[in-house]
Amino acid sequence: MTTRKVVVYTLAFFLFVLIVPHVCAQNSIAMSPAEAAIARQKLVDYSKQFIGKPYVSGGIGPNSFDCSGLIFTVSREAISVQLPRTTKAMFNASREIDDDTREAGDLVFFKTTGSGDVSHVGLYIGGTQFIHAASDGPNTGVIISSLKESYWKSHYYCTRRFLPASNSDLLADSDPNTYAERVVEHSNGSGTADSSSRSAGKSFSSEKIVRSEHDSFLKSLVLDASLSVDWSFCTPEYFRLNSRGFDTMIHARYAGRTLQPGIGTYIRYDAGTDNVQIPIVLSLTLNEFVRLFAGPVISIGSPTLPGDGDTKIENSFFPGILGICFSTPSFKAGKTLISFIQDIHYTVFNGTDGAALPPSQNIPTGLVFATGVRVTLPLKNVL
Repeated sequence: MTTRKVVVYTLAFFLFVLIVPHVCAQNSIAMSPAEAAIARQKLVDYSKQFIGKPYVSGGIGPNSFDCSGLIFTVSREAISVQLPRTTKAMFNASREIDDDTREAGDLVFFKTTGSGDVSHVGLYIGGTQFIHAASDGPNTGVIISSLKESYWKSHYYCTRRFLPASNSDLLADSDPNTYAERVVEHSNGSGTADSSSRSAGKSFSSEKIVRSEHDSFLKSLVLDASLSVDWSFCTPEYFRLNSRGFDTMIHARYAGRTLQPGIGTYIRYDAGTDNVQIPIVLSLTLNEFVRLFAGPVISIGSPTLPGDGDTKIENSFFPGILGICFSTPSFKAGKTLISFIQDIHYTVFNGTDGAALPPSQNIPTGLVFATGVRVTLPLKNVL
């Protein structure tokens, strides 16, 4: 096995070990936005039949529930999705979303004890309301409450998602009491809801939930651009922090799945090898914070060995580059989101004769870190 293959396989194994916990922590439910809209409405409708049932610790129904037991049973029976049994496990098996992207069918979590951990969960049903099994307070058992109520507002922690987004205006913070009427009005201009529409997902078609698959696809696209400073810990000759230039990237991903595929391109000036590289990458965004990427690299100029401008080397077109990018939680700036990123990537270089470089030259030349900022624009914010 060549040195180059050893390095590539070693880095691939490192990335695999690094991202497996993130993959396992996410619920990889695959469905289209239209299917997600139907599933979400089924959750809401099914949960309402249990209103008034008493709270019992450990209860999973049908005659009594605790908070996670209600969500567990509703998800399993309404849409055949098996969630973990406890509140903390549900929290870990879902991904956090911004409050203004919340849809009916998402999970709302609360910290109601002094432990600092999430301790209560409810099913969001739209219009700031959620259905849950309350253990104490003026009303207990399975009830509908509002996030605007002083108690729940003060103990609210976050909203998390285990189903794909529907990207439907009808489910985006909709009023749960007028959902069926809005579906019919949106579909055919009538303000009268018939009995078939009230069955929410059993009789009306997906076209009544989303305006069109094309519109949903566009709303699921997320564009981002980044600017980073590149650096490394060493050259083939010495260990020390040194500049490796800078890069900029434009990227698009489809956010209609839990694992989000994407495509992008870099323009990178590598000061270490003194050439310009244009990687064209396919990516897989695992969650808000982790993205994998790999692809071919187009090289402009004649690269040289870092620290030795007389030794010529060559970029490998394919395999070209592979890496992983981490990002911080984002903050809003108008319609865009801004986050800081840390990129770890390995670019394959060879000698001018096509032979793999020795490890002492290969790793310091190819392994580069990039620290920068990313600006993200979900198209649903502008459509």
